[in-house]
Amino acid sequence: MSEVNEKAPGLKLGRIGGVPVYLSSSWFIITAVITVAIGMQLSNNALIPPVAAYLLGFACAVVIALAVLVHEVAHALTARAFKWPDAHIVLTLMGGHTQFGSFKAKPGASLAVAMAGPLSNFVLAGLAWLAMQIPNLGLYPGLLLNFFVYANLLLGAFNALPGLPLDGGRLVESAVWKLTGSQSKGTIAASWVGRIIVIGVVFWFVVLPYFKGQQPQLITMVVGVMVAVFMWQATTQLINHAKMMLNLPKVIAGDLMTPASAMMSVATVADVHTRKRNRGGSIILIDPQGMPCGVVDEQALGRVSPEAASEVSALAVSRALGRGAVVAADADGRQLIDYLASVASAEYAVIDARGAVVGLLHQRKIISAVTGRKA
Repeated sequence: MSEVNEKAPGLKLGRIGGVPVYLSSSWFIITAVITVAIGMQLSNNALIPPVAAYLLGFACAVVIALAVLVHEVAHALTARAFKWPDAHIVLTLMGGHTQFGSFKAKPGASLAVAMAGPLSNFVLAGLAWLAMQIPNLGLYPGLLLNFFVYANLLLGAFNALPGLPLDGGRLVESAVWKLTGSQSKGTIAASWVGRIIVIGVVFWFVVLPYFKGQQPQLITMVVGVMVAVFMWQATTQLINHAKMMLNLPKVIAGDLMTPASAMMSVATVADVHTRKRNRGGSIILIDPQGMPCGVVDEQALGRVSPEAASEVSALAVSRALGRGAVVAADADGRQLIDYLASVASAEYAVIDARGAVVGLLHQRKIISAVTGRKA
């Protein structure tokens, strides 16, 4: 999604490789949780004073953010190699994400961009492990590097699991996409695998410790539930969006419109009444250049007295149509969605193959048909 004329998703930290990086306010929440949780654990160690324990806890939160940042930069720079548009990175409560503009991807490129993230974490883990081999490293650097190794291994391995919204879900999505020719069907399949992973996360962090007769650590359980809730919500959004995209080709403007006919904008209310008696339907007014410019409003039409009907302009009892608010009767949902984004109008004149006005289409009907929700 382009950042032009949009509210910034957080505090802008700068750019990496030309990609804007933002820090969401929610990041401070997870940083505080990590600092306190690790600080409490380390402070129980007699070798580490309480102040140093919490400082080390904060350092661990920072290196997690660094691991996430490298992960997202890997996504963004790989996407740039495939000429994907308008990338920006946001560090959030749940780690981070890379947002792209609207475009058409291919299965192979989608998989490559997705897997670049986990791969970067495995590389970081390897580099940190090599750094740990330095002689006389010291207690605090050694603990921090050890944490960095395991954090990157966990981040990379978890994200490589084959279910959306995790990066590995693109593997399932790309496979189904390649077989069916439909990215949306791939998204639905990978999202359901993601839901199975959600159930596994809850079982592993919450249920399994009780089966083993153990008391689960509060912080582990809270983080596990947070991850599960986030993933379930994300898969729900992905499935709903994919179903909508599958529905788009079935949505045809001619099936949604109400009958209408065109009249020149110089017509009077009396002319409109005559047309409605003869043909019925809505009346769309067109300007001298032949472009639809207004829709006669039934309530406003009814307020004009019969005596004044021949003197009152039809434009005076019409609602204005947005400039370019014209769609072909055979336009499908994909074209209609483009119109919603590009034309400032809630109504559209529908024309047939000859260019004649045949109907009136309301925005709410398009939204209802595309989303499957009642208008």
